Amino acid sequence: MFHRLGLLVIPLALLALSTGCSTVKSWIPGGPERIPEKLDAARVPHAIERAQAELAAGDAERALQWMTSAARATGLPAEQREQVQRLLEQSAEVRVDQLSASGADPDELADMLDLELPRQIAVTAAIRAARAMFEADERMDAYRLIKKTDTKFPLHHERIAAGDLLYEIGASLAADKSRFLGLFKRSDDAPEVLEYLILYYPWATHCDRAYATLAAVYEDDREWDLAIDRHEKLVLNHPSSTLRVASQAAVPRLRLAALRSPEYDRSEMLRAKHELEEWLRAYSDHELAPIVRLHLADGLRRLSDNDLIVARFYRTVDNAYGARRHAERALEEARVAQDTERERAAEEFVAGLPPPSPLPTAKAEGQP
Repeated sequence: MFHRLGLLVIPLALLALSTGCSTVKSWIPGGPERIPEKLDAARVPHAIERAQAELAAGDAERALQWMTSAARATGLPAEQREQVQRLLEQSAEVRVDQLSASGADPDELADMLDLELPRQIAVTAAIRAARAMFEADERMDAYRLIKKTDTKFPLHHERIAAGDLLYEIGASLAADKSRFLGLFKRSDDAPEVLEYLILYYPWATHCDRAYATLAAVYEDDREWDLAIDRHEKLVLNHPSSTLRVASQAAVPRLRLAALRSPEYDRSEMLRAKHELEEWLRAYSDHELAPIVRLHLADGLRRLSDNDLIVARFYRTVDNAYGARRHAERALEEARVAQDTERERAAEEFVAGLPPPSPLPTAKAEGQP
């Protein structure tokens, strides 16, 4: 007997899973009426009646299912189709509000994006679902749902809210020092979210902060070129941002941080030096000025080391002029940096060089 029951239950269970909850209920004696996936035009008046009754009973989910099926019917009179559309939107709005309540499953709300709903209702449901996912610590799911919404409905009406949420997701991930399965840093996901924000939401409220956060993440990862680029783009794209001055100061600092040895990249040292000097001329009273002066001194010390290295090379190849020229420049750079140790080393080097040769004088006219 149990064997025969098992054979009966298994097909019924599979059929129930394939037809959806409202259909499953229809096979339960006394259960709610089955809602077909698509209605004939003749059954639309009944669907309207049922949807109105379901709404009155507080079951917006079934009301929405009735109207979704009715909306697929063909050959409806214009007045009746308008009635279906109005009831569909009303049911959808009530359902969105129900699923937006605290404790509701955000996945159900997100699923409304895949229904044949009016653009505004579908987008509102998706962004609310993304917010709920973020608050439930499903941050990457929230980000992917926003991307899906953007793909389906470009330039939708919730772009301000979506942009704000994208920044919250990215900033939260960037600040998260925990690891997934003890291996992968959760902060590694931050660049994907923030890069999407600056690319597709350039006018978002916190786009400048997204650039700054990205720069900080790349700096932590020693991705110097990327960090410099994001600071430069903040300065270029957000000239009125309160973060612009700090980003301008960060660019030359990162140029110096990227240099591995004073033997190379003198052009980058000079570029950083000029940028730091320009910053100090423009913002000498800024709260960051003392730190920027320290970075300038660091750049000058690096330049001094570079010149002294070159001076030693010229002395090795018996080029006294080149040795003296670079050594004197190293001495001047050390003095400006107020680095007494480097200044003394440069002075001793210059003192050990042969005296400079006198420049040849021009012969007087007619002199043999």
